[in-house]
Amino acid sequence: MLKFAVLSLFTLATLGPTGASWQAPFDSPHRLVRPYLQPASDYSAGHRGVDYEIELDEPLFAPADGVIAVSKVIVNRGVLAIKHGAGLLSELEPACSDMPVGTTVLKGEVIGWACSADADYAQHCSADSCLHFSLRLEGKYLSPSALIGGLNPSRLLPYARG
Repeated sequence: MLKFAVLSLFTLATLGPTGASWQAPFDSPHRLVRPYLQPASDYSAGHRGVDYEIELDEPLFAPADGVIAVSKVIVNRGVLAIKHGAGLLSELEPACSDMPVGTTVLKGEVIGWACSADADYAQHCSADSCLHFSLRLEGKYLSPSALIGGLNPSRLLPYARG
């Protein structure tokens, strides 16, 4: 797991400077209500994305250039996913859009809006409305903060014996 995480962060670093080719999927600022939590394994608990407080009907923007891969209701919420190339896929939920699958989008282009999920949807945060934003690299989840900014840098600490 650690080997993949290091490889993934290295791969992300080679895609360009943070923020140069990616942006948040909304007009900033928005309050982060739940951070990304890396699971210990592919099947263990974690939070595979970040949640932001958002207003219903607020416009959503393409975080980077790509092609709409999913634009439909899945189970009980609208899902909007974009393939960005280099094995990257971003996903927003609950999100609604009129854009058909296969539409090419540019960074910053309005791609949809924040919408309500069905009443039986288990909201990811305690806020009235929040947007779940996730990122996958070759099918493995990573924090989208790695590309839009906000990911704290790693710090090596001295080893203390005793």
